[in-house]
Amino acid sequence: MHLFFTLKMAFRKFATLSLLSIYLLILAGGIVRSTGSGMGCPDWPKCFGRFIPPTKVSELPLHYEVIYKEKLHGEVEFNATKTWIEYINRLLGALTGLIVLATTLLAYKEGRKVFLPTLAALLLVIANAVLGKFVVDSFLLPGVVTAHMLLSIGVIFFLIKALNNHSSSAVINLENRQWIGINLVIVLVQIILGTQVRENMDHVIQALGENAKDHWVAQLDVIYIVHRTFSWVIFVSHLYLWNKLKNAPLQRYRHGMMALIGISFFTGILMAYFALPLGSQAVHLLISLVLMGWHISSWIQTKNA
Repeated sequence: MHLFFTLKMAFRKFATLSLLSIYLLILAGGIVRSTGSGMGCPDWPKCFGRFIPPTKVSELPLHYEVIYKEKLHGEVEFNATKTWIEYINRLLGALTGLIVLATTLLAYKEGRKVFLPTLAALLLVIANAVLGKFVVDSFLLPGVVTAHMLLSIGVIFFLIKALNNHSSSAVINLENRQWIGINLVIVLVQIILGTQVRENMDHVIQALGENAKDHWVAQLDVIYIVHRTFSWVIFVSHLYLWNKLKNAPLQRYRHGMMALIGISFFTGILMAYFALPLGSQAVHLLISLVLMGWHISSWIQTKNA
């Protein structure tokens, strides 16, 4: 009996750690993307043919610019910072995969309701790792970044589902529960729009170059205007939900979602008017996914009154 409860506790801790590591990996991936470090390591699983990445040009293979010319997409000047950003991202990805694998093994003892969503999360992590490599290798292929993001959302959903199925807490009766679902869908739409903006940004950077950072936002097409305008739909819909939940037991969720909306608006303003400060894109994306995860959890924890 003691072993049973120990395993139950271990599953919950590992599942929570898996969820946190997924969010950390998304943050790292955002930093990789926003710094243009995706080709910091042009080969896999090694980096410039080494298990420990180089820190200076003298450690690179002879004629590396010729060897990796196609994979580097013309960026042949070695940048140690970009190389290590991408390498750390890879290490986090491998660690996350191991944590989710351990969580899945622990879930096996918890029954189908816990094991199946955890297994689904593991399979999506593996699929996303394969797709993540394709994101870089495809070099701006439309739709690949969006697909990569949707798989990440799937992992978050199944881990939260497994955690909630594992919990013995009672489901909360809630009036206006449908507004949680509506806001969940609205946030999902905004995230998809954001990935489209990100893809558009890649093409702008390719056209103008990294030294024209102050002009990137001005050159974005109509999808950026749609994404920015849709932010007000996000704000109004969440404000309405906040008001509807004023007498509900979900006060932490109620106030937390508005705090996340505030941070999202702040980072959006930074990107739009201050030439995308370092880390702002990654934090902007992370906040949106944390908000979506909170909506998913609250939707699962409640039922129509």
